[in-house]
Formats: sequence, C-alpha cells, structure tokens
Amino acid sequence: MSSQAPSRPIEPDRFASSREREAARSERETAPIEAQAIAPVTDSFSLLDHRTRSRAIAPRLAPRGPYLSLHDGERTWLLSLEDKITHLGRGLGSEVRFEDQRVSRSHAIIVRHGRYARVLDNRSSHGTFLNGRRIVATNIKDGDVIALGPVEMRYVEVG
Repeated sequence: MSSQAPSRPIEPDRFASSREREAARSERETAPIEAQAIAPVTDSFSLLDHRTRSRAIAPRLAPRGPYLSLHDGERTWLLSLEDKITHLGRGLGSEVRFEDQRVSRSHAIIVRHGRYARVLDNRSSHGTFLNGRRIVATNIKDGDVIALGPVEMRYVEVG
C-alpha cells in the first residue's frame, strides 16, 4: 500500500445533502480568525491626537464610570467613555482619535447600553482584536484588552 498523496485535490462531497453543505460552509465562515502578527505598541498614549490626549486623566482622579486605559511607557491614563456611542479611529469624526496609519479612519465603535458595553469593528483594514482574538462585534467587560491595529488599550470600569 502506497503512502503517497493523491494526485488531484480532494473535492467536496458532491453527494452531501444541502443541509450538510450549508453546515460545512457556515462552520468555515464563523471559524475564529487568529491574530495577525502586528507588534503591539506599549506606548499607545503617544499615538493619540493632541485633542484626545488633553482629555485624558490620571486613574486616581477618575470619577465612577467606564474608561479606556492607555499607557505612555511609565504611567496609565484614562479616557472617559461618556457617550453611549464612541467612535475610535484616525478620522476627524472619531471621539477617540489616533495618529497612526495602521488605524483606520473609522476603525471601531464602542456602544454602551445600561451597564453593558459592546465593541464593534467598523470594517477596518487591520482588524479589531479583543484579548488577542479578532472580532466583528462582541460584549466587553472590565479588564478586556482592545487592540486596533498596533494600538492596545484596556476597557475599565471605575467604581
């Protein structure tokens, strides 16, 4: 018996039922996408534009509420998520704006509803990641790490 590979590629089963073909296609489409090999930036604070940077506060001064936590190499800064919908990106319409070409103009959106929050990728070029896994839309909780291209930040709830 030979252990050689077949000479032609294996074709999908032509005799599978439509339900089986649909299940196989659905499994391929919903399989998790692994993180790209983009080196994270530990100094994400420096990638904020000057207006967004001026709104950042030290953690000890933060009143109760949801925030994005960013680092500047030695210190942590918090950006308040006051609005129910917060746009993250490089474009002028973003409430949290980054100055890095690897961040799309309208990269991601954070939506808050009551005590729950959700992050949505807004068809970005380099993807939106939550705790190292590429996402399209998912709920977020205190301590989750959100990455937009090379920029990493943490979602935190103070209080």
